Amino acid sequence: MATLKIEIDEERDLPELQAVLTRMGLKFEVEEDEDDWGDLPEAAIEGIKAGLADGEAGRVHSHEYVMAYMEEKLNRLRAKKNG
Repeated sequence: MATLKIEIDEERDLPELQAVLTRMGLKFEVEEDEDDWGDLPEAAIEGIKAGLADGEAGRVHSHEYVMAYMEEKLNRLRAKKNG
């Protein structure tokens, strides 16, 4: 018996591949890799994970808060520049 491992990037191709393997009379298992980050650099992955942890812990600001804060900051910088 031999084992063949196939990795596919496009999940939409999975049903077609399963159909082919079934027609060939081959047994197979489908394992989904929940930690597949593709070609992202490790620093990017760690940043994303940190952001997700912040969100789950409630360490976030609303869009409205951030936009109001940035508008206030920009107004202060404009006033300083003109002033």
